Amino acid sequence: MCVAYPGKVLSVEMDHARVDFTGSVVPVNVSMVSVQPGDYVLVHAGMAIQKVETEEAKEWIALFRDLEEVTDGVAEESVSAASAANGKRGASVSEESHRFALSASAEGEINHA
Repeated sequence: MCVAYPGKVLSVEMDHARVDFTGSVVPVNVSMVSVQPGDYVLVHAGMAIQKVETEEAKEWIALFRDLEEVTDGVAEESVSAASAANGKRGASVSEESHRFALSASAEGEINHA
């Protein structure tokens, strides 16, 4: 499944624009659409594929934010359950990630120990 995400055009220079995606500013190819600063575009794979009205873009952004909140909660519950099942109740997700990264960088390869 492919997903396009809405962003606000900050500036345009030839076929490229700087687009703000809720705080992350990214270069986007806008050769398929005619845009100016202040416009909202749907972007897929670094390419603006459609210009959208401001209200529609804000609705999309709110929807994605809601989905992120729901999926973050599910992911946290899954990690907590897996940690409990493995007897690692005292370690947080970030502690486990940090140990994993240190182990991988120390040995030059991925080590799940």
